[in-house]
Amino acid sequence: MKQAAASPQATRIVLTETTSVPAERVLAAASDFSSRRARVFPAVSVKHMTVHALDSTAADVTEGTRVGPLVVWERCDYDWSRPGRVTATVTDSNVYGVPASRWEITARPVEAGSQVEMTWTRCFRRSPLGRFMGIVYRRFGQRSFAKYAREIVQNLERLESEAR
Repeated sequence: MKQAAASPQATRIVLTETTSVPAERVLAAASDFSSRRARVFPAVSVKHMTVHALDSTAADVTEGTRVGPLVVWERCDYDWSRPGRVTATVTDSNVYGVPASRWEITARPVEAGSQVEMTWTRCFRRSPLGRFMGIVYRRFGQRSFAKYAREIVQNLERLESEAR
């Protein structure tokens, strides 16, 4: 697929949450590409997820989610070779610009759990859908991703309590 030029302006959203889930379990969830992934990350649909390659510290994965009548998808190179961090660099997408778009999660131990930082850095393709999603992201992204980050942490906490 020929990649449309991306808008040069990248928007970065950084959110921090504290959770009772240990840091290593948070990071394990971020690099788990089983069907459990959709239970942690609500924007991931198992129906729209394809694992192209997976090894001990990296993966090539396409993930998508339905947004109304459309499916927004991204193919990412995941890397968790650095301790305390999982990074996803977008290599293709119907919305996001390449290579400036990425997602990163870090987790560090704190008393009774971990502090989790999630960073979304996005630029958008110069297509009608990319331009529209860019406007939405810049206008509502901080608020919607704050809600999303809380949901991720709550999902992790629920899954951890179910596992006990």
